[in-house]
Amino acid sequence: MILTQIGRANRRSSFAALTVALMSLALSGSLAADPLSDTFQPDVFGTGSALQHRTPGLTDPLSLACPLPPSAITLAIAVDVALCRNPATRTAWANAHLQAAALGAAESAWLPTITGSDAETRNWGPHVDVLGNVDTEPQNSNDAALQLSWTLYDFGARTGRIRSARYLLDAAAATTTFAVQQTAFNVVQDFYNVVAGNQSVAAAKITQDTAAGSLDIARALHEGGVATLADVLQAETAYDQTVLAFAQTEQSAEGQRGALAIAIGVPADQPLKLDAEPVPAEVPALTARLPELMNEAARQRPDLASARSQVDAAVANVSVARALGWPAITLAGGRNRIDTSGACGTILSPCVPLQNYSQIGVTVTLPIFTGFNTSYNIRQAQAQLQVQQQNAEQVRLQVTLDVWNGYYALDSANKQLTASAVLLKTAQTDLEVTEGQYKAGVAAFINVLSAQSALASARLSRIQAELSWEVARAQLGLALGRLSGSDPLKGLVTSE
Repeated sequence: MILTQIGRANRRSSFAALTVALMSLALSGSLAADPLSDTFQPDVFGTGSALQHRTPGLTDPLSLACPLPPSAITLAIAVDVALCRNPATRTAWANAHLQAAALGAAESAWLPTITGSDAETRNWGPHVDVLGNVDTEPQNSNDAALQLSWTLYDFGARTGRIRSARYLLDAAAATTTFAVQQTAFNVVQDFYNVVAGNQSVAAAKITQDTAAGSLDIARALHEGGVATLADVLQAETAYDQTVLAFAQTEQSAEGQRGALAIAIGVPADQPLKLDAEPVPAEVPALTARLPELMNEAARQRPDLASARSQVDAAVANVSVARALGWPAITLAGGRNRIDTSGACGTILSPCVPLQNYSQIGVTVTLPIFTGFNTSYNIRQAQAQLQVQQQNAEQVRLQVTLDVWNGYYALDSANKQLTASAVLLKTAQTDLEVTEGQYKAGVAAFINVLSAQSALASARLSRIQAELSWEVARAQLGLALGRLSGSDPLKGLVTSE
């Protein structure tokens, strides 16, 4: 007896088969053209809305183009573009969508499962019928069935899976929020690194020009018989050192520009023109109390919220593991149609030419013995709960350390701004006085070189102090869990 697939015998069956085939081809073609197509994939349980509800104030960038504006880039623009283009941020959003889909898959267990099947076969050649007679007449058979399965009760396994999936979606949304804040911090740091690099290049050029001027003075005085050759050689050495320092500073600035481009989400060779606001003459004092900041961080830090949600999900998974050791009650139903034609129904080959019937029943599945698999699954879930609890505690402790470091980093940055301003003013005055004394012949050239070096160092100290202040503000904002939005440093002032 040989079995083979053939088309339906009647026009209606052929049309149905053709329709199914065309739909399959159309669906496969659309999916092949666009692997991210949502055709025939409705979000019935609203998991996308659930994700949006868990990420208030944030914009999902996965469907956005995120162009880089042609104008000068402010910090707000740089952060806004990075939150849209940066691969780390987009990966976090993709993972959140993954967990949202997992929640939908878990919630689908509330609904019944319906499957359909249709088989067309043809038998030919000698074969034995139900009476044991040899029959050589061809025989066609069509078997169509529609089956339904619906879990009515499983002692909380289904509910536990859904609860776990919801907590994991909470964790994924919080992780996305933390990734957004971390990206914003990285952009702030890289943005002001570029600003500081540009200022360092400008300062190095001023130092080089100053050294060149001192060299001209030394040469003129030497020609006039006032300065020695040693003064000229020292001036030339100092000038050559400034030329080397300028080249090194330019190289460092270019590297910082490349790092900012990558943080924004564009190639490293992308030209970037920055528009940075200057550091205010008077910065706000840090007056917030440290314990209050610790409490605020405990409430707001998204990574801590994610860790706590993972603990809740682990608790739900323990209930799932326990429920798997209890019975499950399932409702099953079906509709079957078996149509046999050919030699069927003759005296030599009796059979039922058409069977059309329905089925319904309730199944109770009781795991009597599973080789202790259920017990060890419970132990595994309990151990995973302990792991998540300790991870949450570790994150909680890290949050306190981040606030501690951020608080004193900003406090120190405020003091450095004040000290560097005084230092720069003093060093400028010292160089002016020393150069005048050298021209008057009452000071050695080594004193001029020392004053120039002190002024160059003071300029770099001021640049570093301004950089530290900007980054320290962002660091404290990140530690508190409030570094979000396209302008993350706006309004980031701590007060009583």
